[in-house]
Amino acid sequence: MEVMDAFAPNEYFFITYHGETVADLKPAYFLKKFHDSAWGLFSIWFRVFRILRRERPDVVFSTGAEIAIPVFLVAKIFFGCKLAYLESAAQVSAPSLTGRVVYPFCDIFLVQWEGLLKKYGPNARYKGGLI
Repeated sequence: MEVMDAFAPNEYFFITYHGETVADLKPAYFLKKFHDSAWGLFSIWFRVFRILRRERPDVVFSTGAEIAIPVFLVAKIFFGCKLAYLESAAQVSAPSLTGRVVYPFCDIFLVQWEGLLKKYGPNARYKGGLI
């Protein structure tokens, strides 16, 4: 099964970082890492806003990483998108920074370890290992 099969028949696009493993991902918007400079942090918000204004998604889904923070916040605040987050399977006993930041804004928040339910709160859901 290809990644894109998981989203069919819905329209979809990806927002991710440049990298070898995602070079063939389409349709996609590739961003530069932004956490290493003040300008990068500032400019990412405008880039994300332009992407979401162009695409107008109904739902935004993320499996983590810092890129989810500006995408989720812009999507929710400016476009009223539904947000779905899947905490990384690597987060066994402690929440990720990204998870802690986006949790209050999410419509669906999934964890892959039952022990994380207590760490996040009543809106987190456990459905087993998903990825």
